[in-house]
Amino acid sequence: MSDPSREEPSSPGSQRALAAVGAAIILALVAIGIYTWRSLGPTQMDANGYIALILGVLGTVGLGVGLMALLFFSHRYGYDDAAGGRAGPPPDPRQPDKR
Repeated sequence: MSDPSREEPSSPGSQRALAAVGAAIILALVAIGIYTWRSLGPTQMDANGYIALILGVLGTVGLGVGLMALLFFSHRYGYDDAAGGRAGPPPDPRQPDKR
């Protein structure tokens, strides 16, 4: 398994290409959203719709923040080292503890 800290950085050209593809995808999604919104015609949303919209946005943002907090917490305290192969093999439960 390769060590991620020793990998060569990406070339500036490939980073620009990746950014351009990402920007194109975002622009396409925004265009689809605007087209869909306008094709609905003159619709009205009542209070229940706005409540559902607000709760959905808050729930999505809360989930994203919570998962990112768990990611940073796991990295800071080393819980993800074993998954990355940097912590060594797990201890053998059949062997006595050598302290």
